Amino acid sequence: MGNVSSQSIILNFTKYSETSIIVNCYSLLNGYSSHIVKGVRSKKKSRFKLGHFQRLNLVEIESGNIKGNELSFLKNIKIIHTYNSINSDVIKFNIAAFISEILSMILKNHNADTKLFDFLKSSFEWFEKSENYSSFHVLFMVYITKFLGISPEKNINNRLFFDLENGCFSENRDSTACISGQVTNDLSLILGTQFDYSNIVLYNVTRRREMIDLMLKYYMIHLPGFKIPKSLEILNELFS
Repeated sequence: MGNVSSQSIILNFTKYSETSIIVNCYSLLNGYSSHIVKGVRSKKKSRFKLGHFQRLNLVEIESGNIKGNELSFLKNIKIIHTYNSINSDVIKFNIAAFISEILSMILKNHNADTKLFDFLKSSFEWFEKSENYSSFHVLFMVYITKFLGISPEKNINNRLFFDLENGCFSENRDSTACISGQVTNDLSLILGTQFDYSNIVLYNVTRRREMIDLMLKYYMIHLPGFKIPKSLEILNELFS
C-alpha cells in the first residue's frame, strides 16, 4: 500500500540510533502513532531537522502505511505551525513539556478523533498567543477529560464534596475518595463554564497546585497506567 499523509501534533521524540529518532505524535487520521526518522541526527545533510519535531508543533507527516501499533518510516514532513513563544519563553517551554508528557501517556493507543484533534490544535494556538497563561495547563487537564470520556459531572446542585472515583459531586463524604474545600469549589466553577483559558478562578499558585493534584489523582483512577509526570517538579519550581 502507498504512503499516508496526515496533519499531526508532535508529542515527543526519543533517540533510536546514532543517527535516527522515533517521533511520537497524535495525527488527525491515525490517532497516536510513532515513526522512525532516519538520518536526522547525522552530521551529513538531511531533509529532516530536529526543529521539525519540537513539542506540540503542528505538522503534515507523510509515512509508510500504518498497521496497528507498528512503527513506520517517516517519508516527509512539512511544518504547518511552529510555536515561537512556546519554545522561547522558559515557563511556556516547561508547561509544554508537562502537557507533552501527559499527552504521551493518555493518548497512547488512542484512535483518531477529529474533535479531540481540533481541541488540541486550538488550545495550543491560544497558548502560543496568550500572555496570561499561568492557568493554561491546569484548565487543559480539566477540559481534555471531555474528549477522553471521563469528564466529571457538573455540580448542578452545589454539593460540597467531589467523589474522585465516580467523577461526581455529592452531598456527603460517601468514601475516602471524596474531597472538599476550595479545590472542590474551583472545580465546580470551571466545569460550570464553557472552555475558557482566560478563566481567572485559579488566580494564585496555591489554587493551581491544588487543582493539579486533584486532576492527577483523578487521572490515576480513571486512566490505567497513568503516572505522575516527571516534569511536574520543574514546573512547581518555576511557579514557586
